[in-house]
Amino acid sequence: MPDPLLYLQAIAASAAVGALVVMAIVGRCRPVSTLRLSTACVVGIGVSAFVGAVVLRLPVAWPPRNGLDRLSTIVLPAVLLIEWLGGLERVPRWFAWLLRLTLAAVSAAILLYGSVYLRGPGREWTFLQANVSLVVGGALLAALWALVSWLSQRSPGVSIPLALALSILSAGMAIMMAGYIAGGAAAVILAAALATVTIVARCITKCAAPQAIVGAGVIGLFGFVTVGLFFGRLSYASAVAMLFAPPLCWTTELPPLRCQKPWVVESLRLSLVAIPLVVVLGFAALEFQRHTAPLLGSVGAAETTDEHR
Repeated sequence: MPDPLLYLQAIAASAAVGALVVMAIVGRCRPVSTLRLSTACVVGIGVSAFVGAVVLRLPVAWPPRNGLDRLSTIVLPAVLLIEWLGGLERVPRWFAWLLRLTLAAVSAAILLYGSVYLRGPGREWTFLQANVSLVVGGALLAALWALVSWLSQRSPGVSIPLALALSILSAGMAIMMAGYIAGGAAAVILAAALATVTIVARCITKCAAPQAIVGAGVIGLFGFVTVGLFFGRLSYASAVAMLFAPPLCWTTELPPLRCQKPWVVESLRLSLVAIPLVVVLGFAALEFQRHTAPLLGSVGAAETTDEHR
């Protein structure tokens, strides 16, 4: 079983390093340029997640051997690089989105590369099934990315990146309860990094969360849900619920809610996102207890037998 104290140490170290990196890059420059803020968030997320993984002693192989390795060493660094480029003034907006959509199109294929779903004599998918699944996965990721990014520009605030961090945290907990400890631990660390960078950047700059945080959050959520679904025992219903929890923030754009005070809108967004996540974690906990209770019972019976010998 995971050591709760070690997890707390990893989260604390990740948060502390992420905060220091953001403050060091932003410095005392006021107003903060878009490039400087984007750079601070990109470096802060990357370094924070790396430190947390080191403290947790998460194994990462190069060349990558599984989906989690490819997520950590290829997909997440790629989105951070793309979002940093997107913060450059000389990079056209359409080109930044072309890079984002390209990454969305290939992310599923990267994560499933070399798995039983795509190759091998006993692979689980036919050629047609594999291609349809990859296309659908890319389309879902692109739609999710576009929806969340559009809302973050239309109605800026910390609730959107925090909603992504909350969804990734819930995905990590569900993945751990499904039996994939390493995958869940990596998700928890990324969620801590995103939340820390979001809060620190907002406190010291008073600016809206940059697209770098949103992009890293969307790709991270999709990546961990995909890893948990195909390499863990995460159910399809849980995966869909967690993947599309953040777009529930769009509910606050309805006329009766749009005119409310900013703190009311932010709180309502997080509450709406939390509802399906709590339901998913509740079912995951029940499933975890159903699978582990017989094991714990057998262990207890064996210990009782030993005591009476």
